[in-house]
Amino acid sequence: MFFSSAYSETVLSSESIYLINGAQVFVLDEKYKDNIDLFFKEAKSKGINTVFFRVFHNSKDRSHLNMPVTCESGVYFETKYACTVNNLLKDMVDYAHKNNIKLYAWMATRSLSFLKTAENMSMSLSAEGKDVTGYGANIFKKDVRDTLLNLFEDLAKYEIDGILFQDDFIIKYTEGSDKYAAALFKEETGIDVKKENFFKSIKEYNGRKVFSEYKDEFYVWAEWKSSQLALLFKELKEKAKTVNPKIKFAANVYYETPVDEAAAMAWYSQKLSTLKSAGADYFAVMGYFEQISSEQKLGRVETAAFIGSIAENAVKVMGNEKAVIMKLQSKSFLGKGMLSYDDYKLVCRQVKLAGNVSYTVVPVFASEDIYVCPK
Repeated sequence: MFFSSAYSETVLSSESIYLINGAQVFVLDEKYKDNIDLFFKEAKSKGINTVFFRVFHNSKDRSHLNMPVTCESGVYFETKYACTVNNLLKDMVDYAHKNNIKLYAWMATRSLSFLKTAENMSMSLSAEGKDVTGYGANIFKKDVRDTLLNLFEDLAKYEIDGILFQDDFIIKYTEGSDKYAAALFKEETGIDVKKENFFKSIKEYNGRKVFSEYKDEFYVWAEWKSSQLALLFKELKEKAKTVNPKIKFAANVYYETPVDEAAAMAWYSQKLSTLKSAGADYFAVMGYFEQISSEQKLGRVETAAFIGSIAENAVKVMGNEKAVIMKLQSKSFLGKGMLSYDDYKLVCRQVKLAGNVSYTVVPVFASEDIYVCPK
């Protein structure tokens, strides 16, 4: 089944976009098992007005509240299109709204374990020989696409205020060589999906063969894949809005995307202007201090300034300060505990130079993980 890559411009209504002070819950701590209300009361006391709550459960994920799981992979809402781990989303929505906090469901797409079956996986070009299995489920396959549309519709039946896309909503730079994607790309551009059409050479790197340098046709391919993601984004949003017209959509954005458009397009097929046109109400930009400092080899002051520049560029594209959610890190992803609050405050000051932008703190397990930007 083929899908047209045409999609219409979505006009962002500034009146419907509010300033988010958020907390993104990765795994809700088991201390709230018998008192979910307490978490929201504690979050509210720290100025939080929005909680982003993980509603998918992949095979290696810890369960919310350390509750027994009924299946290895599934979701935290009722649906017939996936296993329901438990219906925790209902309680989360109820207690959030009781405390005057908005609840966004944080939902995965291509990386859902139950979708990543052998027959559903995408394929990638390989410098070492034959094509290999890609990063995630193949959005060009009808069964995958239909399942995602049905899941988003069922998710939107809850009184959630929005949906945050997981950062798996990308197509990596060698992906898209399967018969579904390649045939459609050939039909629309006249270009065959072949490694010699996209890459200038192959070189050795850390004992492996990798592609070296892109040809002009590669960027045609990357842009096309970005347009296909945008089309699906729009379809998922429209499907959800049929049952919940007020729902908002936030797109997770890699930190490179606002500051290096060519690299983000090459690596992820991600482009801010395309996401905005597809209907993203918010950009949720992953301004993770620990990752950026390490990858960019920057000191604390330089890292904060870099995150500030990311926010500034995102605001320029979105055209609305509040619609840019900077995801600021409070706790180590490497098991090192809480990061320095002084560094967090430094990042907050730099981000505020970009304007009155929204933010959410990550990762949150309990209220103690919530850092607050100084006023």
